[in-house]
Amino acid sequence: MYEELTTQAKQAVTELLDAAKLKPGKIFVVGCSSSEILGEKIGTHSSVEVAEAVFEGIHSVLHEHGVELAAQCCEHLNR
Repeated sequence: MYEELTTQAKQAVTELLDAAKLKPGKIFVVGCSSSEILGEKIGTHSSVEVAEAVFEGIHSVLHEHGVELAAQCCEHLNR
């Protein structure tokens, strides 16, 4: 399951980078919920494993393109 999430994240970010035509040095902002990725209500089924799988897919593509990652975290972590 986690390999599939990583693959899907890579594909999604690759498509977004192509559409947005982001150049090296630009910032890509991501906000997502591991609970929602699992099909649950936001904030009810947090998963470090899901977060790691998605991060790996996103970060690896952005790193290859020289694009910086900014993550929008859970509300309680942003305070």
